[in-house]
Amino acid sequence: MKTTSLAAALLIAGSSAVFADIAALDANEDGEVTMEELVAVYPDVTAEAFSTADADESGTLNADELAAAQEAGAIPSEM
Repeated sequence: MKTTSLAAALLIAGSSAVFADIAALDANEDGEVTMEELVAVYPDVTAEAFSTADADESGTLNADELAAAQEAGAIPSEM
């Protein structure tokens, strides 16, 4: 039981950290990050890295896409 609670707490903590990152990048607060919003904070991110991270090809990154790109090292995770 304690292991399950700890795992859930860590999952929630990790999810909120990713949300904080997207919130810091999402200048217009629409829940998605555009290339323009991303390079405003991380000027070295390339269009190719952004395109690769944009798994659903929507032209924006949602929280899951951003987290996956950060985990893969394609987009920095520290500001």
